[in-house]
Amino acid sequence: MTIPFGAEVLVSADTIIDGGGLVTFDGGGVSRLLVADWQVSLTVIGLGFVRGLATTTMGRDARGAAILGGGRGALSVFDCVFVENAAGTTAEEKEEGGGAIFVNGGTLLVVGSTFQRNSGGLGGAIYNMLAGLTVVSSVFEGNSSTSAGGALMTDGASTYIVDGADPGVIDLCGCRFSDNTGHMLGGAAYLFAYAPDEIVVNQCLLERNSVLRDISGAAGGGALCPGNAPVRLANSLIVDNHADGEAGGLWCDSRNLTQVENCTFTRNSAGVSGSEGGYGGAISGGNLAIRNVTIVDNHAESSGGGIFNPYGPVSLDNSILSGSTASNEWGIAQSCTDPMQGSHNLQWPAPSEQDIACTTDPIAADPLLGELSDNGGPTMTIPLLAGSPAIDAGEGCPASDQRGLPRTGGCDLGAFEVQ
Repeated sequence: MTIPFGAEVLVSADTIIDGGGLVTFDGGGVSRLLVADWQVSLTVIGLGFVRGLATTTMGRDARGAAILGGGRGALSVFDCVFVENAAGTTAEEKEEGGGAIFVNGGTLLVVGSTFQRNSGGLGGAIYNMLAGLTVVSSVFEGNSSTSAGGALMTDGASTYIVDGADPGVIDLCGCRFSDNTGHMLGGAAYLFAYAPDEIVVNQCLLERNSVLRDISGAAGGGALCPGNAPVRLANSLIVDNHADGEAGGLWCDSRNLTQVENCTFTRNSAGVSGSEGGYGGAISGGNLAIRNVTIVDNHAESSGGGIFNPYGPVSLDNSILSGSTASNEWGIAQSCTDPMQGSHNLQWPAPSEQDIACTTDPIAADPLLGELSDNGGPTMTIPLLAGSPAIDAGEGCPASDQRGLPRTGGCDLGAFEVQ
């Protein structure tokens, strides 16, 4: 059953709306759908939200075309579908956003939901401001923003930033981000927070997302662009993403530690041929701790085909850097731009006289890798073939690999452990 909306509906008291997977709210491209009042708890279950529109001419900010969360309230979304909702239609509304959902303060929980072809200024699907955010087992596909965060934009995870307070958390688990497009920062997601807030991305697939240059010429983080708070990225696949400028896969600042563990970065790219930029095909940033990561066949138009790391300390341990390329005329910075701390790594091809070893004494041998494929676990992985020099070459690996399978013996380099 489809219910047309000619005007937004205000939810003024704590409410649960359960559509049982049978009800769709349709804004017809002329109206926002739901607005939660101040400090209201709203839960929506099994509903479709389509063609909502939010503009400043409607008497509110151009935010949250499907659901505009109440200030400091609680919004919970279970098993819902959001399609072709749009926040803002003009250049003046560029700093608004959240094509489907906007919240300010409080909490936002999204479980088992799908966001397709939504659009907004900041955050094509979701704009989360100063609110704790948890997104579980959800799909973001074909969303777009005219500014940061093609699918998802955050600006903090706590209503108040107080010394000694428990940190707010931005937590993405088991999600898929595909074919989203942003401008300036974060093709799939721009995750900005305020320490001691924390950012956690686990068991996620980020594929074919892109970040394009805005009018300033900036474009960083084809898949992910977290910043201004500690980050943990784990057990995830980052594949076929692109940044016009820097970091085809992951861009992070150097102000707080970013930990990357048990992840695969492959076929990501940075830069546009014939244009300025093109740094860090897979990863760009500083204050990074990378452990048991597989970085394969990434490309940068300028330098750092695998990792662009001139911004500060980066450690690399138990990892594979293979087949990464950079198009500069000197043949340098193919795998990385500067030597990194760490050990038990494999770098292939072996660095030339013009290039550098990314860590001290890396294994310089063909890692003998299989194709990206389904080998169990929440995301595809790149397996080690029989006889790979990466087998049992690690030390101090995590207890399990990207798939969640146990590491045994001397533990293998990269994100995949041979069983």
